[in-house]
Amino acid sequence: MGQRIDHDELRRRAIGGVREEVVAFGGGALDSSLIRRDGLIASVAPAAPQRSLFNSVFYEDPATLAKEIGPLGEVYSSRGIRAWTVWVPDDDRDTAQLLAERGHKLDAAPRAMALNLAELPEEPRAPEGIRLAPCTTPLAAELNDRAYGYGPDGFRSALVEECGLHWHGAYAGEEPVSCVGSIEVGDDCCVTGVATPSEWQGRGIASWLLWRVLAEAREGGFSTASLQATRAGAPIYERLGFADFGFIEMWELRR
Repeated sequence: MGQRIDHDELRRRAIGGVREEVVAFGGGALDSSLIRRDGLIASVAPAAPQRSLFNSVFYEDPATLAKEIGPLGEVYSSRGIRAWTVWVPDDDRDTAQLLAERGHKLDAAPRAMALNLAELPEEPRAPEGIRLAPCTTPLAAELNDRAYGYGPDGFRSALVEECGLHWHGAYAGEEPVSCVGSIEVGDDCCVTGVATPSEWQGRGIASWLLWRVLAEAREGGFSTASLQATRAGAPIYERLGFADFGFIEMWELRR
């Protein structure tokens, strides 16, 4: 089992996990790509031009972002992207102001959460009639679109290729009912794409599936897990021991 990680490092991992998601989104379809600069990375997904989640920018150096924000906009425009976003940590108000002045709007503010896997609580009760099995990328994309109300221009367009995401599934018989995505980042298990369609929610399926993913990561020598939580998802993660390390805003520009 890995070592226990302190508060500051947990926050860094909780925010830094966004970078790995951007990398995955930049390789999720044949026409997707990544823009790399020192201290900045951006995903470009023309197959999902109205979905800023897949056309997003993560930066480590605010000065680099300020320098590149204009050229980034030109790239997105030239590729037919109608909505793109910049992930901004809660302690960087200067960048938030810069983006607001350039026409970006605050679209969401997910919670940055992380967990020392040594502190993972006991396994939740297994939902009746549910089994675990691997999940393919197309199945996971469909589950995410159904869970979050996206059309076919969402996950099913942006994630069609293998791109560093490992998918874990829960099934009722042969029907896929929930999924969890994970990305290996050193000894951190970055969690993303947790999705359960509405007709299967409220049964504890996602909690149980995620617990099993985290337990497997712990057994494999990982020290921590990190994720970005919606308001609805945060209570689920808190019950699994995740701590809140502030928020990371999504500043979207939509044309």
